[in-house]
Order: sequence, then structure tokens, then C-alpha cells
Amino acid sequence: MYNLIKKLVYACFLFSAYFITAQAQQVNFYKQVNTIQTEFSYLWKHKNDTFQLRFDINNESLGQMPNSPINYNQRLLQDWVYNEVMWVAKSIDPKKSKVKITRKGDRLGFSVESRIPGEAQKILDNLTTAYETAKNDYWKKHFFVQYQSSNGANLIRHDHARYAELSSMELKPIVRAIEKAQQNPGDKREFVNIALSWIQNIPYDRLDNRRTSNAAGLISPRDLLLQNRGDCDSKSTLMAAILKAYNPQIKIEMVYLSDHALLAISMPSKPQELTVTSQGVSYVLVEPTGPAQYEIGEVAPSTRQELRNSQFQLITL
Repeated sequence: MYNLIKKLVYACFLFSAYFITAQAQQVNFYKQVNTIQTEFSYLWKHKNDTFQLRFDINNESLGQMPNSPINYNQRLLQDWVYNEVMWVAKSIDPKKSKVKITRKGDRLGFSVESRIPGEAQKILDNLTTAYETAKNDYWKKHFFVQYQSSNGANLIRHDHARYAELSSMELKPIVRAIEKAQQNPGDKREFVNIALSWIQNIPYDRLDNRRTSNAAGLISPRDLLLQNRGDCDSKSTLMAAILKAYNPQIKIEMVYLSDHALLAISMPSKPQELTVTSQGVSYVLVEPTGPAQYEIGEVAPSTRQELRNSQFQLITL
């Protein structure tokens, strides 16, 4: 299991920090689309300073990035799988074998009768294989992955790792813009700081309720830029994609809580910065969500409590 490195912090500090944490403030957002590229310009305040970031992304590059996914719907999955399995069933000679496919709630039931020895089991195996293949194809097409919750339940979430991977190479212009804004070129921590502050200041939009929706709404990195809004896992995915564009070898984990998501980045930590450890590697926690302006290694009190109670999961991006 993952080991949370606990830092001692006085309760009075936690109580006061909840109220004094600065809030993100995007002063201006400008987007201009022409026939070749889309121009982005941001102006925001971080504490008492004002920052600006400008970059252009080719429209062709934007078009190559994945769209925002649909919300997970078990009925749509069942319809997809049912149609695929029926193709297999229709290819079976009815004179030799009788195949029956029934819907039972969210599941499909198969029954096969055959006079040929071993044929019924062979057909059942083919139908089961077709079922699993169709299900996996649907998940891949719509960027879903299955995972197991802490209580052992099988759940579905968006494939944040794949979104980050397929978006990263098209985000090189953002990397160059951040590097240009750095006072100390090549300083990884300064790069992360600028990216973190910028993304925190993009307006927050909850999109959907993760407590009542399996694989609730996600905005892809491309659409987050175009719409200038996003929620916790959308912003975390965008930041992960940018960090992957900055350094493809960087190690990043998505931290999943009960109703929230943030990042953990492999980089040297400073005193009092919160970290998690996975497979012997230490990761510093990073909170891109906003509007609270948390620095590297800082998280909300509610997040800190869940981490202390080991109520989280890590997924490699």
C-alpha cells in the first residue's frame, strides 16, 4: 500500500489556514481563432502579484487532441455490447445450435443448446469473448477504465492517464510560454509553480457530482483551454499533460479521494510540504483545482484529513 508521509502541523494553523488561503482571480482571458491557429492570453493575480501568459496552438494540433468524453451510462454500454454479441450469434447455424441472448438488468444472459458434442460450450466461450471485447472497445472508445474502490466495488472512471498522454505533445507551445516566463530557466520547481498558479486561476466548474455519478463529467485538456473552465480532475489532467510535454520522463500520480482529485509529482520536497510515497518513490502533492491558491505541497484541510486516514488511491499518469 501507499504510505502517506505525515507532517506535524498544529491544529490552530489548520483552522486559520482554511480562512486565510488566497483565492484565485483570473483578471482577463482572451482567445482569438484564425484559419491557422488559436491564440490564448491570460492575466491573473497570485497573492499580490499579477502574471501574464500567452501562447498559440495550431488548429491542426487542437484537432488531434481528444474530445471531452461522454458521461458513463450503463444502458449505452449494454446496447453497444448487445449489438456486437448479436453479430456473433447471427453467424451461428440455427440448424446446428440454438442461441438465446437475454437482457437481465444491466447484464446480458447467454444460453446455448446443441446436439454436437462440445459445441455449446465452444459457442458460449465465443459469446463471452465477444462480450468482453465489445465492453473493452466501448471503454477505450470513450476513455473509460475500470478500477476497484477501497471497499472492493468495481467502478468506472475516465482514463485520465490516456488523456494526458494523447494531449501532451500538442501542448508544447504552453511549455515554451511558461519557460519564457521563468526567471530561472531550467528550474523545475519554478516551472511547476507557474503552471500551478495559472491553472488554479482558470475558473472552476464542478460539472457533475462524483458522489452520485459513476465517471462523472470531465473536460478534456483541449476543451478546458477552449472553454476556459474545468473541475478538479479536468485541471489535474491538463497539468499532467503539460508536465509530460515539459519532461516525458517525469513521474506523476493522480490522487483520487472520495469526491476530489489532485496530483502528486516526483520532485524534491521542502520542509512541511505534504508528500505521498508509492513503490519507494516520494511525490509532492500539488493542488491545481483552485480557486484556493495552494502552493506546492499544500492542500485543503479536508484533503489532508482523507490523506491522513489513507482514504485515497494513486494511479500513475
